[in-house]
Amino acid sequence: MTQDQSQVAATRIVGGVGTGKTQELINRAVEALKQDAKAAYVLVLCATPQAALAFKARLDAAAEAAGVSAADVAVTTPRALALDVMGDAEAIRWSGREPRLLTDYEKLFLLEDMKVSGLRPKRLREMLKFFYRSWTELADDDENWLLAGEESNIHELVKANLAFTRSILEPELGNLAVNYLRSHAGARDAHAFAHVFVDDYQRISKASQLLAGLVARESLTVAGDRVACVEVYDSYPYAAGLDEFMDAHAGAVDVELTECRTCTAGAQAAAKLLADPAVESVVFQPADNAAAGAAEVLDFPEPENEFVGVAKRVADAVAEGVSPADVVVAVPNGIWARNITKALLAAKVPAHILTDRQPVRGDIRDNARCVPSHVLTALDLVANPENALAWRCWCGYNDWLANSSAIANLRTYAGEHNEGLVAALRDVLGGAQAVGTGEIDHVVGAKRVADAHAAGLSVIEAAAGLEGSALLDKLAELVTGEAGATVPAVVRSLCLAGEDNSAAAMAARFRARLLAPTIDAADAVQVVPYDQVAGLSPKMLVVAGFVAGFIPCREYYDSAEMPLDKQEREHEKDVRRVYALAGKASQKLVVSRFGMTDLETAGRLKLHIGRIRLQNGTRMCIIPPSDFTKQLA
Repeated sequence: MTQDQSQVAATRIVGGVGTGKTQELINRAVEALKQDAKAAYVLVLCATPQAALAFKARLDAAAEAAGVSAADVAVTTPRALALDVMGDAEAIRWSGREPRLLTDYEKLFLLEDMKVSGLRPKRLREMLKFFYRSWTELADDDENWLLAGEESNIHELVKANLAFTRSILEPELGNLAVNYLRSHAGARDAHAFAHVFVDDYQRISKASQLLAGLVARESLTVAGDRVACVEVYDSYPYAAGLDEFMDAHAGAVDVELTECRTCTAGAQAAAKLLADPAVESVVFQPADNAAAGAAEVLDFPEPENEFVGVAKRVADAVAEGVSPADVVVAVPNGIWARNITKALLAAKVPAHILTDRQPVRGDIRDNARCVPSHVLTALDLVANPENALAWRCWCGYNDWLANSSAIANLRTYAGEHNEGLVAALRDVLGGAQAVGTGEIDHVVGAKRVADAHAAGLSVIEAAAGLEGSALLDKLAELVTGEAGATVPAVVRSLCLAGEDNSAAAMAARFRARLLAPTIDAADAVQVVPYDQVAGLSPKMLVVAGFVAGFIPCREYYDSAEMPLDKQEREHEKDVRRVYALAGKASQKLVVSRFGMTDLETAGRLKLHIGRIRLQNGTRMCIIPPSDFTKQLA
């Protein structure tokens, strides 16, 4: 089924990095407000939550300058929109799912439940990736998209496991939302906006692109750059959507921006990267009023020197009058983020880290190594004892196979009795004693699941009435079995806030902070991963850790680990990543790198080693600069 877009005025804005696509969207949104469009009828979709915050700040300022208010304009991500759609009571009934996305640690339990298929882990992961991409591209529009046999069986199993926990994987979220709106006209009307604007269209999935079209009623305006197609938040971004947009909207207006408004150093770097045969060239030139100057390169002996040196360079810029909020430091990983932030704070420069990896990790097979996730799962149960996903995880901790066999048989039982996971637990595993006479007493792991279920009920009872730190510490005690135990700092930072700290509020808060991370950039330097610069427009951009091994990755240099065809794909991906970075600095581009480190550190960080030499009894590795240094410097 396809949507009739004949009544929607469509506009596509294309241009290279830094050509002002976002500003053009802002101008058009303000114009819509000036023409008496109610702010509540305007929707803006951005590629990441942080980009949405940045867009909202710029839109509010532009609207105020124009004498209108954008306070009620919705600026969000396609993921948040899809969750809102799937939160409809009818959508929950239609899908059998709650608008609840799996976190990284919850995905570990799903993977264990998928292993009962008997498929080899590597083959299973490859097949799941195929499903995930296919979901984002609406491949299931064709009822014959799967091969009969193994492929269909594994797909049926992953869907059955997700339905059993009433949860949603991120790659299928947009797919579900699109298919729900397609089949429920009333829901489309309920979620409709008169004017929809989409920034970085090439960085969102095909499902997200279609979702934006489904909720637009009068106009749909998208902006994008094919070359800057980098995965930043949505899985499997769909650059081809920019061309398909014109095919889907007869009479669509096409606007091409050709002047790069970033500093000339960034514009020249981007132009050099566009000359790479791996990407399609886009013609653009520096704007006449662009800030001048060459890129500044900072060379340091070792990583520790770079951390301090980058902080000093930023501190000097702040002392010269640059606001910390106008500075972004792009980093290759969390180690660089933490150390540079520490150095910035020591230099009296406020700074916040935006992470692209969920910080709750650990081995779910070992209680001592997964306390944070175990506590968060317990919090989910206290917040909602009917939470099927939380019960599945809770019953799988501290078992080598996460009790996947028992869960699979429980799922079969639930299907035969037309029940959900929570009801099946009550029926079959109501207590440890029930296993001996129950219907799955022959199942390996049933006793452990029964004991875990009983323990979970005890946790819910023991935590009743508690809030905030008292609740979290109590859960830590119950999970670890240690009297006086305190909750790990990462859990405290994810859950607590100045306002409501009830179990329900903290459960919702930690999930939002894991799945849609943002930082307050109003008065601080933003320290972000390379790819998360998307949607930001700093006056000063520092690209730190720009060495071989970080970009390109170490495997790129070893043909035994990465065959030629994969090297070519890796190179193309890196060209796009660096290109997307290069044009983000509106006034100053700074590239930072180090030249050596010890052998142990180089191995741990997976750096590309140029050569090794002995220095004061320590084997030191020479680390070459990134292959893309010439383009940026």
